[in-house]
Amino acid sequence: MTLKVRMIALAAAILPLACGAMSSPPVTNAEALRHGAAVKRLDGGKLESLPTGSLYFRVIHFVQPVSYMIDSTQHVPGFVFVESGLHRLLLKGQQPIELASGEAKFIQSVTHSHLNPGTGPCSWYFIALWQSHARRQPLVDPIANIVFESADLVPGLRQGAYSQVLRQITLQRYGHSEAHEFGGMAVLFVLQGSLTVRTMQGGAVDIVAGHGAAFPPNVAIQEVNAAPGETAYLELLTTAAGKEFEIPLHQPPGG
Repeated sequence: MTLKVRMIALAAAILPLACGAMSSPPVTNAEALRHGAAVKRLDGGKLESLPTGSLYFRVIHFVQPVSYMIDSTQHVPGFVFVESGLHRLLLKGQQPIELASGEAKFIQSVTHSHLNPGTGPCSWYFIALWQSHARRQPLVDPIANIVFESADLVPGLRQGAYSQVLRQITLQRYGHSEAHEFGGMAVLFVLQGSLTVRTMQGGAVDIVAGHGAAFPPNVAIQEVNAAPGETAYLELLTTAAGKEFEIPLHQPPGG
């Protein structure tokens, strides 16, 4: 075989491999794309380290009368989310923070107070990651009401720095989120309407208003509006430093 013939044969052998390496990316199923969904980032913060011991997520609801003050000593970092009314957050050594309906603020572990400066009741939530022994402790005020608690996280989260982000998602009728995985823990809490969270193997978790659910990292899920009208829910994401925040999927769970 001449050198020229051998080179032609070698090129013919390499060409299919090159074409395979340049193949097109996977096609995304239209059902895996966001439809009729609006995502609003409310606030975010950083946990330099986690509390020690076993942990769980908790959502506490307050309906605070006009001019009512709640004084709080230091506790775990977390989010104040105002559902309706006006809220004044008084952090020790800082200027007052005014929050209106639909707004949120991440606060670190500092002494603080909550005041309703408005003309009507204020409905708000405190959403955070707690040490499990807090289940046995009295709540900060008589008007505090626990509306969601996750099970203890098993396996627990590794020690280290984490970021936390709180988002509000609104789904129109027949709307759904994109199919995705989160790099960290995800807590969903429904404010209005009802939600079906599709998971792998065709499973689903139904959540109605005033309730929530927690999902571990790297689990394929997709949120679907299960109500005849609009559904709105909060999404708390707790992600270890260096991990991907959110990973879009090409296929809906179970698809």
